[in-house]
Amino acid sequence: GKLSEVAFDGRRLAADLLLLHQGVVPNVNLAMAAGAAHRWNGRQLCFEPVLDQNFNSSVAGIAVAGDGAGIAGGTAAVERGRIAAIAAVRALTPEATTPDPQAIRQQLQRQEMGRAFLDELYRPADRLRRPEGDTIVCRCEEVTARQVRDTTDLGCEGPNQMKAFLRCGMGPCQGRLCGLTVTELIAAQRGTTPAAVGYYRLRPPVKPITLAELASLPIAEAERKAVER
Repeated sequence: GKLSEVAFDGRRLAADLLLLHQGVVPNVNLAMAAGAAHRWNGRQLCFEPVLDQNFNSSVAGIAVAGDGAGIAGGTAAVERGRIAAIAAVRALTPEATTPDPQAIRQQLQRQEMGRAFLDELYRPADRLRRPEGDTIVCRCEEVTARQVRDTTDLGCEGPNQMKAFLRCGMGPCQGRLCGLTVTELIAAQRGTTPAAVGYYRLRPPVKPITLAELASLPIAEAERKAVER
């Protein structure tokens, strides 16, 4: 009933806490808060931004590179950043001299080879992504898997409605830890897909800030008129 030790590679270590790592997913909070379109990636089991070949999002002027564009590894993230940077320079200063991105695209393609195999080989198990019983789903608000499932059975159709019922996703992390779990639990309980269920509706600020930081923001006439009557 209690962890006492961990055994690995022929060694045994006394331990009373074990943390397991089950896959990596993009942090999409900033891109979603900016209004960029996202889609469900059924291979990596996460939402990712919809991007063109230069990693531009559906919002003009906003590009997403690195693992925020979908998990591909550190070396691939570098190449994605280079492509996005070249596109940004060309958009801002068309007359600027920039490298030909074709060679970088070929390097990126080589870096991404085998990604589908790795995603399938190390796919997190269903029981870990869709927990049961008293397993905590939302740490900030201490919401359990049973509560999410039971609330879904009451007629809750998606994560944003779930906020009103249980406050999951409304704590300091703003859903970064529980978002995908809540989506998958609702989808499984309703017998539908995560793509149909959707994700939390995110608004800035995406991370906690102090009242002092808010008070220090410059206030223009437009902002003043928005709140004064």
